[in-house]
Amino acid sequence: MPVVLGLNCYKHDSSAALLADGRVAAAAEEERFARVKHYSGYPRMAIEFSLRQAGLSASDIDHVAYYMLPGLVFRENLAYSRHYLLRPGGLRFLAGQLAGAAKMRRIPQTVRQHLRGLREDIGFHFVEHHRAHVWAAMICSGWDSAAALTMDGVGERDTSLLGEVGQEGLKVFSRSRFPNSPGIFYSAVTAYLGFRPDNDEYKVMGLSSYGSPRYLDLFRRMLHHDGKGRARVDTSLADIHMGVWGASMGPEVLREAGPPRRKGEEIEQRHMDIACSAQRALEETGLGLARWLRERSESDRLLVSGGVGLNCVMNGLLERESGFGQVYPLPPSHDAGTSLGAAVAVQRRLKGQASLRTPPNMFLGSGYSGDAIREALETAKIPFSQPEGLPRIVAEMVAEGLIVAVYAGRMEFGPRALGARSILADPRRGDMKDIVNRCVKHREEFRPFAPVVLRERAGEFFAGCTDSPYMIKTYPVVESKRDVIPSVTHVDGTARVQTIRREDNPFYYDVVAEFGRVTGVPVLMNTSFNVRGEPIVESPLDAIRCFFGTGIDALAMPPYLVVKPKG
Repeated sequence: MPVVLGLNCYKHDSSAALLADGRVAAAAEEERFARVKHYSGYPRMAIEFSLRQAGLSASDIDHVAYYMLPGLVFRENLAYSRHYLLRPGGLRFLAGQLAGAAKMRRIPQTVRQHLRGLREDIGFHFVEHHRAHVWAAMICSGWDSAAALTMDGVGERDTSLLGEVGQEGLKVFSRSRFPNSPGIFYSAVTAYLGFRPDNDEYKVMGLSSYGSPRYLDLFRRMLHHDGKGRARVDTSLADIHMGVWGASMGPEVLREAGPPRRKGEEIEQRHMDIACSAQRALEETGLGLARWLRERSESDRLLVSGGVGLNCVMNGLLERESGFGQVYPLPPSHDAGTSLGAAVAVQRRLKGQASLRTPPNMFLGSGYSGDAIREALETAKIPFSQPEGLPRIVAEMVAEGLIVAVYAGRMEFGPRALGARSILADPRRGDMKDIVNRCVKHREEFRPFAPVVLRERAGEFFAGCTDSPYMIKTYPVVESKRDVIPSVTHVDGTARVQTIRREDNPFYYDVVAEFGRVTGVPVLMNTSFNVRGEPIVESPLDAIRCFFGTGIDALAMPPYLVVKPKG
């Protein structure tokens, strides 16, 4: 069985994934090691981690799979250069795009320079971007066939793909082509609202719940489904030809919705209404594409991937209203997931679908032994204990109003903290959302927090929720429970839910279960173990630094516990 290394780099969210014996031995984002959010460079440390995790060396690698077709990237940028070449900064933009394509083309030489022990006969493969999105979702879902919907900024030239996957491969029904990009549309709105594009789109999603869709007609014209399985963008309203960082709103938008918000300016009701209208237009477009696909697919199951697949509000709508019986949004839907998808595409081509094994969960990143954790604590010269019944102690601390960080097991693959690198707090306290935003995360007050709930109790608190392990879909909070868990109930009465099973993360499950025994509420507030602007912690030292740099009260690193002195 071949060993396949999958890579994504030179755009954003660089990552590496390793398949060995048909299973996912490791997958991780380079940002966690480099400590630079959305790191785009070559994933050197993620590759080295993946090999260590699998117990392999460079000489064991049979194939390297890359998530893009560089030649097509080069040709498409030349073809579209007429849209921006004569604009201010246009020549610099084109030069940057072509230089990026050239780096992609040189990936075989770059890998050989890095991994000196590679065999001479190793195979290098370039995989189409949206196919990589599809195959990553396919292996993680565990399904043998499904309909597939991808949406993102842009791959080589496509911005969406609608098709069907199964034993025979991927059958494509429709594609959207640049500049008709749902992802860059949403990034343009992000910039218009004074946030950082390609980074802060989730802020627009969170802010949208505070607004009304009074600009919906405008944004429906800007982005819509054409009824033929394609997304359409009116570039006279949103000029997105120069990509995420060069996108801008047209004169009609500025006349009707007002000037762009500058970074740091007060958020007004107008901004909330813009966010609401843009979010609604995205939801309608995604739903239109999914319904069109449902009419053509024989499958009752839908895979969702691509960067837009991280929009959990849209995903919840797709689950409820698309017509598919089951909807699986890929947890690492953003480009980080394409390293895995590229590896899967190559493995499948070589050995067939039956050779692939579904990972049991998304805890595919790095983990550290108890000895390594103890060494880090001793190096930091901080007092720690090794108490019996640590899950119960953590649950009791949270019930008393303390904020506790958890660092346990292997790191999550994807942007969501799922209990391995998480900060936990009491969802019953109405003020806890503001406390964590202000004292720990240092972020905007309108940003919501997610709940984690025992899977067997999920339906008691979240309407229609039976299994949502990856915090990537929203559900209505049961009305009678909204006052019970106010700090994880968003202003619109919904929550981005994570369900937990003991077999996926025993320590995390036991903490939630113990909190349920202590309080009668088997739900905790869960947010990622980081502060604004930084990646989620990777190493024990990262965890210790973050702990002491924030208002977190205690740090659980099984089997150890660190508690800040009071006063």
